[in-house]
Amino acid sequence: MFRWTFALAVCASLFVGLRASQAEDHGHAEMEKEHAAAHKEHDAWAADHSRWRVEHLRALAMLAKLQARILEHEAVLEQHAYHIRAHEDHMVHHDEEISAHEKSGDAENHDQLTAAHKKFLAEHQRLAAIHHQLHGNHDAFMKQLKQLFAADKHAHDNHSHEKSEE
Repeated sequence: MFRWTFALAVCASLFVGLRASQAEDHGHAEMEKEHAAAHKEHDAWAADHSRWRVEHLRALAMLAKLQARILEHEAVLEQHAYHIRAHEDHMVHHDEEISAHEKSGDAENHDQLTAAHKKFLAEHQRLAAIHHQLHGNHDAFMKQLKQLFAADKHAHDNHSHEKSEE
């Protein structure tokens, strides 16, 4: 029995050795090395893709925040426009009151017009301050957007250049 076991072990060893030498003869060892290298590269590429997808998702989140800022700015502008229209309407009514006062010559009415005009001027100054602040906020925001778009255009141009080289 020992002889048969020994004979089988010798035959198996010879067969494995023969297969190894055949593999080397046919370049299989080199192929296996290349496959291992390709597998390593694929792992690195998959890691890159995962990182890039995370970056894209974060960029989309930033864009959503940017969109929210623009919408909020639009709401503030619309509110400011409403106050401007209301202020303009108040001024028209005040002009009508002045015209009526000039026709009547009532001195008591003059004091009321003067008080109303002071309120009008105070409201006008408040709206002017808000407008000035909105103007500064708008300019700063647009500057940030232009910088973002310029950076994106630069990145896109570089990416397009890389694609044309492929």
